[in-house]
Amino acid sequence: MSTTKKNGQAEESLQTNQLVDTLWNQYEQSLDRARKIRESREDAYLNAVKEVVKFNQEFRFSLGNLYRTFRNTNSELVKGVSNGLVKEEAKKVVRPELKEQIEEVNGRIEQLVAAPIAAGLDLVARTENSFIENSEKYVEYSRARRGSWQQVTDGYVKAARKSHQQVLNRLEESVKVFVNAK
Repeated sequence: MSTTKKNGQAEESLQTNQLVDTLWNQYEQSLDRARKIRESREDAYLNAVKEVVKFNQEFRFSLGNLYRTFRNTNSELVKGVSNGLVKEEAKKVVRPELKEQIEEVNGRIEQLVAAPIAAGLDLVARTENSFIENSEKYVEYSRARRGSWQQVTDGYVKAARKSHQQVLNRLEESVKVFVNAK
């Protein structure tokens, strides 16, 4: 009868240990899932930033095309005015300086319009590149910090699991002693 009692107690102890292991395994799996979700969120954030920057680059390219179209139209307009002056030159005496002045004014207008546009687009591009770089560095830094804390956390979890098992084993032993005393 004593061997049956010992086997029964061993089974109870085994079941208790399995329960503790199951609880702690689930907790560790939850920690791992939370870590993976956090990393996937960070990856999604970086991808979203890169996609926004890509969209903005395409938008700036479209603006550049619009500006080139504006310049071509403006050049054609100046040529038309200059050709009109040449045709009228046959009727009247038009100074060649006037034609040069018109072309010079057109060149200055283009410079005045082009300079802020180019500077603005360049500033936006540099800002976006800096933002991407800083975001990647932040995510990298965060992951490195979490990696070091993860080792500490894993150590605490192992220690807590071991302590939990020891407490339950001591409790079982105390109950056994109490039961056997009666």
